[in-house]
Amino acid sequence: MSPTDYIFATLAALGGLLGLALLYSVWRKPGRPVMLVVGWALVLSSLLVWFMVNMDRGVAQIASILMLVVAGLITWPGLLGTNGMHAPIRIRTIENTPPQAASIVQKATAVGSGIWTFLLAGPVAGVISFYAGGALLRVTVPETGNPANAAVGAFLFSLVAWALLSTLLLMEQRKLRRTLYALGACAVALAAAFI
Repeated sequence: MSPTDYIFATLAALGGLLGLALLYSVWRKPGRPVMLVVGWALVLSSLLVWFMVNMDRGVAQIASILMLVVAGLITWPGLLGTNGMHAPIRIRTIENTPPQAASIVQKATAVGSGIWTFLLAGPVAGVISFYAGGALLRVTVPETGNPANAAVGAFLFSLVAWALLSTLLLMEQRKLRRTLYALGACAVALAAAFI
């Protein structure tokens, strides 16, 4: 890298840090879309400048720097014994109604619902994603040559699909619809993997 590249890289890193600071301030006090857009623009332009300076290694370098800075900012208040990075607190009004005692059936239903949600978002989503990865492997494996690239691609697809499916299943509010989505996706993934 030339001295000019180092100057551009330093300015891009400072711009990325400024973008992170703007994003943090918008997170603390929501409702400022201009600051949000400017923050993301600074972070993305920082990645672009580092790419122009040092190609793909530059993107990895600035991403690592920004992640280290964020990790340090999150960890430092905890080391000091304070909670300086907490989310904004929203004040809610609480009605003065006395709490009603829940029956044993309601408590058992609530516990069972939580366990079922865990099973859907964890193992069931994992089964769906790994069978979908198996189906992808069947499609992408080469007829001749080493199938390692196809296997690694299918495995990485499975990991990303697992995270995505878990998130999507947890986003669904209705438990029955969540279950039907999971069962349907499981049937499609099994059919795609074995047929």
